[in-house]
Amino acid sequence: MKIDPGPKQVTLPTPVENRPAQPQATPGAQSGQTEVSLSSRATQLKELETRLAAIPVVDRARVESIKHAIASGQYRINTENISDHLLDSVKEMLNVAK
Repeated sequence: MKIDPGPKQVTLPTPVENRPAQPQATPGAQSGQTEVSLSSRATQLKELETRLAAIPVVDRARVESIKHAIASGQYRINTENISDHLLDSVKEMLNVAK
């Protein structure tokens, strides 16, 4: 069994003495105002993000069809497939734990 020596010591960078405390305003710029413009690609990404957020996480139609199949006795459970996936999950967890 390998014994962990503990956390490594972190060395912090030395402070820079000649750095100004606040950013200096450039000539001609008004302080307190910032102008930001987004590229067309960024605008498209923002729109896609909004549309993705509107998609439900659960497919209600699929859930209802499975409920109906279970209630009517038509839902078949593939125990071999379940056991294979369960074993794969356990193997993955054991490999991650090492």
